[in-house]
Amino acid sequence: MTINPLRLYRRRKRLEQDALEEAQLLRRRHGAMAMHAAKEKLMRLDLTAWGRKVVKRAIVLLRKHV
Repeated sequence: MTINPLRLYRRRKRLEQDALEEAQLLRRRHGAMAMHAAKEKLMRLDLTAWGRKVVKRAIVLLRKHV
């Protein structure tokens, strides 16, 4: 199996973009409680693997801007 570096790069960029959008949405919707809301969202059982990655990265972004 050949690893395509361009595909990995695009996936990483997409993860960053989705996480940034998720962090902004959480900040708009929950304000100061955005971090708490993100952690609650991470506990949900119906999240996909991609959704978990996005929320985990959004938590990192929220932590940087607090």
